[in-house]
Amino acid sequence: MIGGIGAAFGSMLCCTGPLVLASAGMSGAALSGFLPYRPFFVVASVGLLWMAFHLVEREDAVACEPGTTCAPSATRRRVRGLLWIATAISVVFLSSPLWARFVFKV
Repeated sequence: MIGGIGAAFGSMLCCTGPLVLASAGMSGAALSGFLPYRPFFVVASVGLLWMAFHLVEREDAVACEPGTTCAPSATRRRVRGLLWIATAISVVFLSSPLWARFVFKV
């Protein structure tokens, strides 16, 4: 989950970072150098979140098989909720080039 959010944040740096810094009165030209790497960050973010969802689903499938210890359902529910929160944060970061120009009027 943390890796997915980190990769989404990295993809946001190239497009939204300069706008945020410019609206604060600083130069954000150095952050534009991340633009060629944005597709890699997007793929990494989506891949890591997909892997997290896959691991959670796999764990739920084998969590209470006979002969294994069961994690409490509240714990599994909490992990699933945190994963959805991480996904929502990543979507905001990944979609920042679409909405940033309306928020940061430079």
